[in-house]
Amino acid sequence: MAHRVPPTGLVRQVSNLMKGNLIKDAPVWLPVLKTIPPGPSIIRTRPHNDNINAQSAAEMELMSQQQPTKSSIRHKQKNLRTKPPRPQPIVYPEDRLRRQFYKDHPFELSRPKVLVEGDSGKNRTDFTQLLLPGMRLNEIDGEAVIKYQLHLMTAEKIPERQAYATATSEFYKIRAQQEEEEREARAKMTDVLHTISKQTRKALYHEEQALIRGMNNQPY
Repeated sequence: MAHRVPPTGLVRQVSNLMKGNLIKDAPVWLPVLKTIPPGPSIIRTRPHNDNINAQSAAEMELMSQQQPTKSSIRHKQKNLRTKPPRPQPIVYPEDRLRRQFYKDHPFELSRPKVLVEGDSGKNRTDFTQLLLPGMRLNEIDGEAVIKYQLHLMTAEKIPERQAYATATSEFYKIRAQQEEEEREARAKMTDVLHTISKQTRKALYHEEQALIRGMNNQPY
């Protein structure tokens, strides 16, 4: 019968095999197993300090400040039953900011969202500024404002309300500039279409006159 390594010793066993050059490349699941080690039981209990959301240190500190403190409550003996294991909720710090932003700006949800990658083939990760150099105005949406507000709160330690006011103020300026450019583009298009319509009417008039002269056998 083959020897089975217990789940708690799997990381140590794989590490020993790598040290003895019996395994050349580390398995892809090894870093995950080091971060979230398995328990001795089939029903695994997750420690509260596991970073399953892959948050930075500043984001974890912000989340700890937002979580309410739990008060001790005395229960009766009949209620002290073992609860079945349930998956832990995955909560991000920007979830709260997202609810507040779309509550104040519900019409932003009706704007079309581009789900493809950018021109560089990568998704945006730099939110030190709301509008980065080289970006188009229509690339700024509600999610960019939320990420920018989160950056102000975590990196620059600005309070939530002040960061929200700063982010939305810059957002309003960008939207006003975008609407102004759209009005100018519509005005130019209207002038072009008006000019084309004049030329079209003139061409139709000459064509009609040519047909009349042809029916009357008149020279052109």
